[in-house]
Amino acid sequence: MMNRYLQLVLILIVVYCNSCKEAYYPQLDEAQKILVVDGVLTDESNIITVRLSNAVPFRDQAYLPESKATLIVSDDLGREFSFIERDPGVYETKSFQYEYGRTYVLAIKTQKNKYYKSSPQKLYPKSILDSVSSVVTSKTLQTTKNGELIMKSLPGLEFSTKLDNSSTSSPYYMFSNTVLIEYTEKLVYAANPDSLPLPFYCWKKYQPNEFFNLNETGFNSSDVQAHELAFCPIDTSYFSIGKEEVWVSTRNGMILDHTYFRSLYYFGITIKKYHLNSDVYQYYKEINDQLEAKNRIFDPVSFQVRGNITSDNDPEEPVLGVFEVASTSMRTYSFSDFLANKTIKFEEIESLDIEDLPPTGILYFKYPSFWIFDH
Repeated sequence: MMNRYLQLVLILIVVYCNSCKEAYYPQLDEAQKILVVDGVLTDESNIITVRLSNAVPFRDQAYLPESKATLIVSDDLGREFSFIERDPGVYETKSFQYEYGRTYVLAIKTQKNKYYKSSPQKLYPKSILDSVSSVVTSKTLQTTKNGELIMKSLPGLEFSTKLDNSSTSSPYYMFSNTVLIEYTEKLVYAANPDSLPLPFYCWKKYQPNEFFNLNETGFNSSDVQAHELAFCPIDTSYFSIGKEEVWVSTRNGMILDHTYFRSLYYFGITIKKYHLNSDVYQYYKEINDQLEAKNRIFDPVSFQVRGNITSDNDPEEPVLGVFEVASTSMRTYSFSDFLANKTIKFEEIESLDIEDLPPTGILYFKYPSFWIFDH
């Protein structure tokens, strides 16, 4: 959740810069700064984190944190929770105690006495993620071969779940999916190929979704809806796992120095369901529409996508980002490589939040504490 908006801002800038066929040079104040708000309140923690920065739309791509601001989250009972600035532009409150059914508003006062406020955001009760099913299939994805990008049909698992919206009047959900790839690595030196290889236990994370994964909302509230979550290829080359030879230069040319032998061990996937407010849901939906735009004349452009933050000083001032309030539920599953009969060993495991793990890592002769064992 914390890195979502930083990624989003980069995507919007790229789309904005590539959305026009004909060069156009508008008269703009290049010193103008646009406030970027990345705030998340969930029932996963009593810590609320809000990041404030400034986006400079043209030429300057530097990260500009908004420091020395005053932030307060208030609820519909009149209680207020203040923030401290932990790092430049990063604000936290640790005294917060969430309550389901309460409505929260984020208020911001910058060092230059500019005031901003979010729309009211309700913390809905948990909408429990239903059990996840998987099916073996294939999809055409972009991968590499001999250093070149190619499109290739890859085998893998397609995940889905069911949504029963009969118990809520606000069926607005987003899903995050993070895959953990476990693999082993053995190092063999060419100078001593008969020695025992050095074993390493390695992992890397993979986010399979290209867009924000949102449910469809145009259906009767009593409907049970099948919802696709993600596709995970099971292919060693796709994840750059496999044999790697390392050569070194000598006076007489190149010689093989050592070889890494890597093999896939196991997979894990954490799937989270976020129960959103309708305006934040619509914001993410408009971002998806922007990413899927085909350069048609009436396609939206990035700065038309407004979040739920407005300026008290100037309601027309553009502000990027959202203050998101969401209840969450989560399931984690493990799954194996293909078995001989083309099936998968797929089962739910005890709660493991893969999103919180380091993106990559390696341990020598020691299993990581979160290692998923084949059993």
